[in-house]
Amino acid sequence: MSAKDLIKSDETTIGEIQKKIKKLEQDTKVLIKLYFLLDILHDVPVKKASDKLGITPQTGYNWIKEWNNNKFDDLARKKGSKGQSKLKEWQFVVVDSEIQERKLKTSKEVRALIKELFDVEYSIRQIERIMKKLGYSYTKPYQIYTKMPENAKEELKKT
Repeated sequence: MSAKDLIKSDETTIGEIQKKIKKLEQDTKVLIKLYFLLDILHDVPVKKASDKLGITPQTGYNWIKEWNNNKFDDLARKKGSKGQSKLKEWQFVVVDSEIQERKLKTSKEVRALIKELFDVEYSIRQIERIMKKLGYSYTKPYQIYTKMPENAKEELKKT
């Protein structure tokens, strides 16, 4: 019996668990910020309190600023910030099949494809992340020098 067979599950169970994990991770981040603020209120220097939690002092000052502005409201991650994809999962499947069908090779081509299909703008860096998520590898292009001697590869092997 495999470990996977121990728990009765289906796709909805996995999705529910992932949502719960995300929520608890967010709650933990808020809890860490509250511990930091509590240390500050107990006259612990910012440097020492930030070192204790493994954050930079600047991050600590940012948390203090968030607290001073709106107390608890600003400590949680803002809705829509980071992690919210502009495309749905089914759209990624369409993009993947179109990349294969059209034999696209560059991030710029994929960026244009997404713009054409779904009218969504992404940065080139985000396109690279999407392509990695879809299982495509990324390599940087290299220059071929026109003044390179014909036997350059052989010369390089000698050295």
